[in-house]
Amino acid sequence: DRILERNLNIIRHNKALLEQFMAEYEEFFHWVPPTAGAICAIRFKGTMTSSELGDALATAGIGMKPAYCFSDKESIEKELDYFRVGFGEAKMPKALDAFRQFVEDHKEEWRKNMELK
Repeated sequence: DRILERNLNIIRHNKALLEQFMAEYEEFFHWVPPTAGAICAIRFKGTMTSSELGDALATAGIGMKPAYCFSDKESIEKELDYFRVGFGEAKMPKALDAFRQFVEDHKEEWRKNMELK
């Protein structure tokens, strides 16, 4: 019971952090908040695919799983191009901070590209 309670507390805490992040950056990302489990799907609203975003994040030392990891790469449409984020681990807040910094570093460029699209 203690292990389950500990893990549920981590998930609840991390989900709240993720909800705050998604509200802060809703101009760039879309999601449907999960109702169960500790994994969610997020779509980048900008001009990059989840694969391109994943490559950019990797250069900053941030790992993520783009849509093609979960389906046929050629059949992914922009509306279905989600990446997965797990929030069930104690290290998630640190990863989210790194992601937040990445967004801050790129948001002006993304805004310009989204305006041109």
